[in-house]
Amino acid sequence: MSELEGRSAIITGGARGIGLGIARAFVKEGVGLVLTDLSAESLAVAAATLAEVRADVPVVTTVADGKDPDAAPRVVAEAVQRFGRIDVLVNNAQQFPKAAPIESIRWEDMAASYDSGVFATWRYMAAAFEYLKATQGTVLNMGSGAGVNAQPEHGAYASNKEAIRGLSRVAARDWGRYGITVNVLNPRAHSAESKRLLEEQPEQIAAVLAKSALGRFGDPELNVGGLCVFLAKSEGKFMTGSTFDVNGGGSIRP
Repeated sequence: MSELEGRSAIITGGARGIGLGIARAFVKEGVGLVLTDLSAESLAVAAATLAEVRADVPVVTTVADGKDPDAAPRVVAEAVQRFGRIDVLVNNAQQFPKAAPIESIRWEDMAASYDSGVFATWRYMAAAFEYLKATQGTVLNMGSGAGVNAQPEHGAYASNKEAIRGLSRVAARDWGRYGITVNVLNPRAHSAESKRLLEEQPEQIAAVLAKSALGRFGDPELNVGGLCVFLAKSEGKFMTGSTFDVNGGGSIRP
């Protein structure tokens, strides 16, 4: 039996793509889940999918928009009401603005990127803190190679993701005394966003993949979810304040 059996996790944006892959990985370990998404229909499909993986593991779904300041406290309260504890917080949800050069970024796109990204991440972390403190829990925030690699025409998205990395490093320092670990994953795996980008910018995405060591997208469950599970287990609990480039060598750096 997994050491994570009977624990609980919140996964924002957990109904599809990378979020659903992470959810599948945790369900296989016996972790009860609270999943958020903007779509009730997508959440229902995700819950049915996860029930096929392990029907004995409870999955709670709730429609929530990270841009809503009341969403994080409500979702955390639902998790505590159902499971009595929070062991893992995965901040995965993120609005993805259209590509644009810096001088052409619209204010509403920049604001939505930050409000659904670093601000929502901070809200969930703050709302869950006392419960993570009680369990010496794990926080996993999603960054992006777009920030690390300074991807052209992605100023709103990339700068927001770098802000998430900065927030996470400070939280790792502040919360280490409580046994809470905070890490960032920069994933490159199949998702709704990757599908959209492949359709909208096929040549640019092909060029990006060609520059990576492995030249392909990863698997949301195996590659991203697998690392999340590792970081939540004892083996991964001596790692904090780090950024893990789960992108097939798309960000090879010191």
